[in-house]
Amino acid sequence: MLKKTAQLRTELGETIKKARGIAAKADAEGRDLTPAEAAELERLVKEGGRLRTEMEQAKNSDDELHKTLAQLGGDIAPRPGGDSKGSPVHPRVKASGGTTWGDALLKEVGGAEGYKGILASGAVAVDVPLDPQPVRADVPVLALRQLMPNVPNTSGRFAYLRQTVRTNNAAVVAKGAKKPTSVYTLDRVDDRVRTIAHLSEPIARQDLDDVSMLRSFIDQEMRLGLDIGLEDEILNGDGTGEHMTGFAHVSGSQSQPFAENVLTTTRKAVTKLERYGYLATAGFVMTPEDWETIELLADNEGRFFYGGPQAAVNSSARRLWGAPVVVSDAATVGTAYLADFQQMKLQVRQDGTLDWSENIYDPNALGTGQGASDFERNMIRFRFEGRFGLEILRPSAIVEIALSD
Repeated sequence: MLKKTAQLRTELGETIKKARGIAAKADAEGRDLTPAEAAELERLVKEGGRLRTEMEQAKNSDDELHKTLAQLGGDIAPRPGGDSKGSPVHPRVKASGGTTWGDALLKEVGGAEGYKGILASGAVAVDVPLDPQPVRADVPVLALRQLMPNVPNTSGRFAYLRQTVRTNNAAVVAKGAKKPTSVYTLDRVDDRVRTIAHLSEPIARQDLDDVSMLRSFIDQEMRLGLDIGLEDEILNGDGTGEHMTGFAHVSGSQSQPFAENVLTTTRKAVTKLERYGYLATAGFVMTPEDWETIELLADNEGRFFYGGPQAAVNSSARRLWGAPVVVSDAATVGTAYLADFQQMKLQVRQDGTLDWSENIYDPNALGTGQGASDFERNMIRFRFEGRFGLEILRPSAIVEIALSD
């Protein structure tokens, strides 16, 4: 049987009073909390959270109750605006499915009714959908992983067959004659997922008091950094140590040297994929600078090519010769790739885990030789990491393109 709301409110009030007393004593004496006081304050915060949960279970949503809940230690506050659907999210993060990680964190540490209580340490998984919606013709592609199948990995290791030779010799054969042999060579590739991770700088707890700021930080900065690191591995990983084997280093890919101009060169690359039947689900990857060069191409009279080969460049959807273009800082200026992304897979063992802690000691936090922990400075540090692997099933479905002489 649940306790009466009045009794729960009384117990919560006493918990708040005790927590305030500890903080007030330290403030009056002009000092930081002692380890014992900090531990007791953390216990009271947890106790307050438990009482709050029981009150929520009692289904009492009157204004007085919510005001009481909002008082606990200054660490539980109502969510401005209530709903998170309208909160701004970086377009690229949104394209990867990452619009609810902040909500997942808040639910983990503070419940589902819009209250937060950042504890000293913790972790929460922030997975995103593994099968993003197909890229529509009128919508730009914002993240490289949007173009390729994302498949779940359950063991950390994976194996697949990579096609290295494709020679079709089918022909007309007379009755009784020997049939020609086609050659399709497959090599077994055994691989494992790789960890991509980064830490935040120490962040003042006061800066995280606002829920929308917290959601913005979680949804954008940490995830965006991880996606950029993942893209760099997909393109540039050299297969050594903890690196994946990316486009630039996989053996068996095709190459397209520079031919006359950028449009001619990229069109010839299209032909190389079309010959093998890889064009339908292909896309370009290049730097923002190289895409700018293409969009600014003009004839001898200064007229942009939008008035000429209109099918070549579609700025609203960012397409070139009918294929979507991903602009990426991981690419190298002067080099682009055209690839059939359905001939590869992104193995996702762990799309993202966010950890946070105050238990980090910096020996020079207050100056050279003057150390302090994040807890002593009222700071919090975040870690965001994921584990991924890359399958390239047919290297011949990748064309490396030289955009200049």
